Amino acid sequence: MRRTREGLVWLVLGAVGLAIALTFYDEAFPIAGVELTVTRDKALRKAREVLGERGFALEGYDWAATFTADELALVYLQRTVGLTRMSELARGEVPVYFWRVRAFRPLQKEEYAVRIAPDGRLLGFSRELPEDAPGADLPQDEARALAEAFLAERGVDLQRYEPVEASSERRKARTDHHFAWRLKGFEAGEAELRLWVRVQGDTIGGFGRFLKVPEAFERAYTRERSQGTLIALAVGLLLTLALAVGALVVFLRAYRAGELRWRFALGIALVILILQLLSIANGWPLLKAQYPTELDYATFLGITLIASVVVVFIYAVWLLLNGGAGEYLARRLFPHSVRTLDDLLSRRFTRELALSSLRGYALAFATLGYFTLFYLVGRRTFGVWMPAEGPYTDILNTVAPFLYPLLIGFVAATTEEFAYRFFAIPFLKPRLGLFGALLFPAIVWGFAHTTYPVFPVWVRGIEVSLVGLAFGYCFVRYDLWTVLVAHYAINAILGGLPLLTSGSAYFQLSGVAVMALGLLPALLALPGLRRPLRAAA
Repeated sequence: MRRTREGLVWLVLGAVGLAIALTFYDEAFPIAGVELTVTRDKALRKAREVLGERGFALEGYDWAATFTADELALVYLQRTVGLTRMSELARGEVPVYFWRVRAFRPLQKEEYAVRIAPDGRLLGFSRELPEDAPGADLPQDEARALAEAFLAERGVDLQRYEPVEASSERRKARTDHHFAWRLKGFEAGEAELRLWVRVQGDTIGGFGRFLKVPEAFERAYTRERSQGTLIALAVGLLLTLALAVGALVVFLRAYRAGELRWRFALGIALVILILQLLSIANGWPLLKAQYPTELDYATFLGITLIASVVVVFIYAVWLLLNGGAGEYLARRLFPHSVRTLDDLLSRRFTRELALSSLRGYALAFATLGYFTLFYLVGRRTFGVWMPAEGPYTDILNTVAPFLYPLLIGFVAATTEEFAYRFFAIPFLKPRLGLFGALLFPAIVWGFAHTTYPVFPVWVRGIEVSLVGLAFGYCFVRYDLWTVLVAHYAINAILGGLPLLTSGSAYFQLSGVAVMALGLLPALLALPGLRRPLRAAA
């Protein structure tokens, strides 16, 4: 009877949380009204056409494309003119979101970049030349005439603009010129919409538009983000390292006592190792876009591979320590917390495992409802602010977009739940008492998230800390599998939403795949619903 009542409570909590999220999510987390209708392949084709029309020789060049955003312009416009106006400007003349396509050669300074709008419009291009590349020595007035003729060919009415900048720079074998104009009558706070053209010798070497954000705003924004980073380092990183030292001590103690469950700890660590390597491979387009041409490809690949392996190894060791030490302590203090994991590792799909999975989804839905209410009230009452969600996300820059949130979500769920719940709570309980053992790792985990663009910067720490308390309670009251499923499901849902709202059929299908794979824990456990419950211990 008690289990039935608890099940009903979880059903209600999950249903209410989901209803709140579905009803108020858009208000709590506004989405920028910009549709991404151009895929990476289309952006690459458009960039080739643009550079080819300019007569640039591109044989032997490598290509990379990433979808990105002008973060400073995005934040400034939202805070100054509001989301609706920002979305209108982003769909028009202001380049907020765009594909950046890069054409480059290893060990060669000369390279090209093209910006393509989400709807396929050309936003600009640029060419980078070595210092000693030959070219003409045009006087500035002739270079200006060349720039103005180029803009006229592109249909730009310079009567709408006023000149704000003109500079010339003598290179070793040519003279380069830079011109900029400000759009008259543009209203977005104190920002200016500027148009620029670069003349390299007697060739147009680039043009584009950008939002010139007031310097005072840029300094204030940078200061706020730096404060969030400092809090994350001081509270999140340092105290996490302290917990890691504790995990190492307990791990060694369990090893000496011959009570370390190697199969359990190593199995999870190896899974994380494989998934992290797969995640790195999936993110190859991002790495390629960041390739410094001063290095040859082999050196770049070698450095990238070594650095990636080191990072992956650190993650795996961290999880191994927390998994081994956590299992050793939890089996003594909270033996019920590991029973469903025992079932899973032994491939026993018990009713308890199935109920824990369903409880995890209920906890995930309840948490999403909490997130929604937290920011809904925060925005309305306390001036909490965060940039609206939009099509910009690294998910779009991966080989397989549907894999990104799943890989990142699974790795984050396992490493964080093992560190801040599975190990930290039984480790701290004899030292701080149960409430202290729940509170301390929740705060460490919460304030490790203050690097997110949420203002004031400490708000994100409070929001996540409260979730940490709830997850800690569920770990102690139920089991680790409940919070693992909840964490994974939350990451899958939040990771899949940008794909679903992208406006591209391909990315939307990827978002559906993310949501479907987010149900994997439930599918694994469903066979257990037909089996009887174990007798209470």
